Amino acid sequence: MYTIMTNDVEEFSINKNRLSKSTAEKVSEKGLPKLINIYSKYDIEATFYFTGTFASSFPKSVKLVHDNGHEIGSHGHSHHLHHSFDIMSTNQQYVHLTKSKRVIEELVGPIEAFRAPALRISNNTIPILERLGFKTDSSVSSQRFDGPFTFGSGRKIKWLVAPRKPYFPSHKNPYKRGRSNILEIPVSAFGLSYQGTTMRIAPKLNELLGNYLHFESNKTGKPIVFLFHPNELINEPDAKPTRRSNSIVKSFFAEYLRTRMKKSNLGNKSLQLLEEVIKSSMDY
Repeated sequence: MYTIMTNDVEEFSINKNRLSKSTAEKVSEKGLPKLINIYSKYDIEATFYFTGTFASSFPKSVKLVHDNGHEIGSHGHSHHLHHSFDIMSTNQQYVHLTKSKRVIEELVGPIEAFRAPALRISNNTIPILERLGFKTDSSVSSQRFDGPFTFGSGRKIKWLVAPRKPYFPSHKNPYKRGRSNILEIPVSAFGLSYQGTTMRIAPKLNELLGNYLHFESNKTGKPIVFLFHPNELINEPDAKPTRRSNSIVKSFFAEYLRTRMKKSNLGNKSLQLLEEVIKSSMDY
């Protein structure tokens, strides 16, 4: 049994609900150093998935993470809503992955790990990953249910039937076992996702979820995969969230309510909660 700490590094602002250069600067200058320090304190080797745009703007951050012994992976080229892998064409996905891989590899050498922005992939993503030399994907969150609180939730409903243990997915369906060469390493969940957002919004609930996942892991050997974002470690001035959807219902759930909840326990409080998650994982 073991816990894999994974981190998605992007320019997204929680408060503004959009991409933000100033947020990215704070992530580079404050969020990432804090995260690396806490991992060093507990001798943790984590995986960091960088977007290509972040890596291009802050190459020193990528090198800092790499020099501290962590695995570097791709988080796509852009975290823009319209660049989600479940809505881009096959050619667009290939172009984005190629750009991201090239930018990152110019900084730290070959990479093999991928996680899609917002965990949104399509039936065409796995063959592209194979073609570009990737070895692992972590874009599926088995038995997680987001309901109306995320974009692409209609496609993510397939998470409910995805295997819980790491598996080699089908070339035609990333949520089923198959014969691809890509190892799918699901983000841990059981209804709710085991991640920084849950940890900050409902710390006690996240603790109960962690206890269950550790129990399951001890029984089955399934690794626990915790997902975190370094932008959770920074504080920003409150701002009116950008509306990204024309649908009133989608905007209310996936933007207004979701953003309000995600503003909970940011900054140093998030760091304290993360340290509790790390320490609890070492007790099992």
